[in-house]
Amino acid sequence: MKKLVKEFIYPLIKSSPNFLIIGAQKAGTTSLYNYLVQHPQILGNKTWKEVRYFDVPEHYNQGWSWYLGCFPSKFEKGNRLTFDVSPSYLYFPDIPQRIKKDLGEIKMIVILRNPVDRAYSAWKMYHSFGTNPDVSENNRKIADHRTFSEAIEQELKGECEPGIYPYEYVNRGKYVEQLNNYYQYFNKTNLLILSFEELKNNKRALLNNICDFLEIDHFPEAILDQLEAKSYNVGKAVEVTAEHQEVLEKLKSYFIPFNEKLYELLNHSYDW
Repeated sequence: MKKLVKEFIYPLIKSSPNFLIIGAQKAGTTSLYNYLVQHPQILGNKTWKEVRYFDVPEHYNQGWSWYLGCFPSKFEKGNRLTFDVSPSYLYFPDIPQRIKKDLGEIKMIVILRNPVDRAYSAWKMYHSFGTNPDVSENNRKIADHRTFSEAIEQELKGECEPGIYPYEYVNRGKYVEQLNNYYQYFNKTNLLILSFEELKNNKRALLNNICDFLEIDHFPEAILDQLEAKSYNVGKAVEVTAEHQEVLEKLKSYFIPFNEKLYELLNHSYDW
């Protein structure tokens, strides 16, 4: 009965997102979410940052009213924008078709990070789940107990079946394949492609670039001054061992052809 009420009422009173941040994982999406909700014309979620409606079957199968329940009411929202930040959306191949079906020609933001750095950062996160006493039980269950070398070697050899593990450190860095998948369903003007380096080194320009893309006012200077000193979800520093450095160099060579195709697609080089 409660679900039926939500299915009837929520489409009338709840707002759906005006834009999405779809990836990439470990590329600063948590920081970007926390920056954007400081803007007077943007409103955060009612639940958690990563709604993950389109890529988690248990969420998607609950239907549209479940998704709407994650966002503010139309009354609370007013003229502000709401958004969903789920960095896993970029990776899975069936997501853009679902987004197009349910949200239409929505605007999306993508932050890309050097795929070698991204892979290493992701491994450090999952590896830490096994020893960090502060992580949730769910995260502890998906801890990656392998060494960095073991994890990368197994993936490069195809010994990890895609989709079975949440890690996929290498495949998640093949951005050209993921963006081409989105361009099958959306015009390129619907996607704003940014970089982790821009977020880290030129935050002011990046945030106001997003404002232009969303057609809202630029950030007030006072807020930008405050945000200059803030970052979120910063990973724990891990010393790069000689063994790790060897794997990183191997990955750098591996990603060269994928990065070159990406630069050609975007008509822009990140010099990775």
